[in-house]
This record gives sequence, structure tokens and C-alpha cells, in this order.
Amino acid sequence: MKRQQKDFVTEIRKALRGKQVPVLVLDNRWHKLFPPGAKPEDVAELEDQVNALLRRQGKLVNELKDLKKTKKKLMDGIVAGMGGNSERADKKKENQQRLLLEIKERIQEESDELVELPRQIKEANEELLMAGTRYCFERLETGDRELKVLTDEINEMREILKEKVGDKADLEDSMESAYSLMHGLFGHDVMNLFDRGLHETPGGKK
Repeated sequence: MKRQQKDFVTEIRKALRGKQVPVLVLDNRWHKLFPPGAKPEDVAELEDQVNALLRRQGKLVNELKDLKKTKKKLMDGIVAGMGGNSERADKKKENQQRLLLEIKERIQEESDELVELPRQIKEANEELLMAGTRYCFERLETGDRELKVLTDEINEMREILKEKVGDKADLEDSMESAYSLMHGLFGHDVMNLFDRGLHETPGGKK
């Protein structure tokens, strides 16, 4: 990991210290951060890791419930068959005890794994947060640069528009002055012809 990336991760971890971070893949706000079809590959891969851990957690919870039910049935069966002394009863009891031992071992193994999963989910979620935060920061920085360019262009266009508005006002003043002078010189009837459009200009039509 590059030093800059290490510093980034360190600062993010400091900022999040003592704060409860939601499981990002389960939070709709997280998914809204990324435009459709624009989710970075590293973010998508980390999401898959978190989802896989969550699925494993859910599977273990259900399996442990079933194993504990099976364990109880076996124990009840062993207790119920304790009075039997036949060879068949002894064989059944032996088989039940073997199954009970296997189930106890599975319960222990899966319980141990289930205890570890929250930590693994937390770590994977933090890695996802780092990747997502880095992407979002870069997106904001790019957006800031684009906004500056657009703002500069808008300000430039405002200046051009301001000049055009001034030119328009000057032209209107000039035309009003010319019209007034012509009206005084040529009279109402002649200017009426202009007002009715009965005139030609070198670059225009009647």
C-alpha cells in the first residue's frame, strides 16, 4: 500500500473511531452513492465479500438451530432407551451416542465460526468503506473542478451578455434619436411609410 493510501486509511479510521458504521451493502444510501453501472470494480468485489460473509452468518444461525433440535431429540432418545438391555437396544444407544458426539462437535465448530463472523464482517465492511470513500472523494474533487470550469464559463458568458445588453441599449438610443431627427426633417407622412414597412434597405427586402 502506498504511503498516501496508508495516510488516507489512517485518517478515515481516526474519523470513524467510536462510531457505529452500518453494514453498507444493507443500506440503500450506500447504493445511491454510485451512478447506475458506474460502481468501481474493487468496490463491487468487496461488496461480494461482505455479502458472502452475511450469507454464511445466516446459514450458520439456521444450521445451529437445526443441530440443537436434533441434539435434543437424540438426548431424549438416549434417555428413553436407558431401560433397555438387549443387544439391539445397546447398538441403537451406541449409534445415538456417536451421532450425538458428531453433532456436539459440529455445534462447537459452527458456534466458534459464528463468534468470529461479526469481526470478519466488520473488517470487510471497513475495507469496503475505505474503497467507497476514496471513490466518493475523487468524485467530489472531479465535480469541484468541473463546477469551477462551468462557473468560469458562466461568468464569461455573463460578461459577454452584459456587453450585448449595453450594445443593444446604445443601438436603441441611436435608432430613437435618428427616428426623431428624421421625423422632424421629413415629416409624419414620410415616416409613416417606414412604420408601415414600405422601405428597402441594401441588405434587406421590402
